[in-house]
Amino acid sequence: MSFHGGNIYDYNNIIYDFSANINPAGVPESFKKALRDNMDVFARYPDTEYRALVRSIKDYLSLDDDAYVLPGNGAVDLIYSILDSMDYNKLFTMGPTFSEYRKAAIKYNIRYEEVFCYNHDFSKIDIELFLNIVEERSIIILCNPNNPTGFLIDIATLAYIAAQLNEKNSILIIDEAFIEFTDDYPHSSFLSKMYDFGNVVLIRAATKFFGMPGIRLGYAITCNRAIWERIKKIQQPWSVNAAAVIAGSCIFGDKDYISKSHEWIKEERLYLYNELSNLKGLEVYSSKANFHLLKITEKSMDAYKLRNELVKHGILIRTPDGFSYLTSNHFRLAVLDRKANSFLLSVLYEVLL
Repeated sequence: MSFHGGNIYDYNNIIYDFSANINPAGVPESFKKALRDNMDVFARYPDTEYRALVRSIKDYLSLDDDAYVLPGNGAVDLIYSILDSMDYNKLFTMGPTFSEYRKAAIKYNIRYEEVFCYNHDFSKIDIELFLNIVEERSIIILCNPNNPTGFLIDIATLAYIAAQLNEKNSILIIDEAFIEFTDDYPHSSFLSKMYDFGNVVLIRAATKFFGMPGIRLGYAITCNRAIWERIKKIQQPWSVNAAAVIAGSCIFGDKDYISKSHEWIKEERLYLYNELSNLKGLEVYSSKANFHLLKITEKSMDAYKLRNELVKHGILIRTPDGFSYLTSNHFRLAVLDRKANSFLLSVLYEVLL
């Protein structure tokens, strides 16, 4: 069973989808134009090596020839491909986190262990607790910033983790699907340190920050050619469709869209956090991503009752289904634009009053 946000299809009245962590700026105009101007590419197969797409990603990230890029049909597709390609039978991660890690591990008969390392308000993690549990020759996946807590592990700590895992002959996969929403991006990304660690693979989702999840496009990056070759070997041909290739040719260079999106998330994340913190009956956890995790403290309400009330007003939230260590009182809210955020706050005030 899949547990994800964005399931507006079970309803017929959703106006604001706060369950999916997507840039509300929507599809970049640069992509719309590129799509109109390149319709002829749909009459031929994509390049199986995706040379132009890889070059575009490398330019966007300022990568040199020592970095190997592997496009995929979204970040989830790459997670499954990486686990399928690795000769390991144990996977460790910090919970609560993205449910597809567990599903992928189960699919490939990999023992899965999700370790709770957080303090009471998800503002700190116990790294040593986690590392002491991790076994030799394991795969470790860390979502950074983490979904659903919004917690961001700093670069120095990640480097320490990578070094410790290297001594355990283990692979570290860092899922940076939400990294571009962080305030100090690109300095928050592990990309600059990746060249120091041959046991690290980074995963990015190109379509969350660029507001178009319907275009399935993700990519993995590593400086370990052997790992890159193993993943590439098991990938199906034409795993990225022509529309996604067109997207990759233009969105990474859309500086206006990128700049405005960074301004939006800095302003709206803080606005929503402050306003939610003023509402009675809610506990809001600090986040570095484009969403907030919350806990309902009102005894007569839980996340499912709240969802049902909000749906009446055309609002959808993310209930805790699929997340370990959360209770029925936890839920997640995406950060949208000011109009949507203000409407949400007014309805929450009415429902929780």
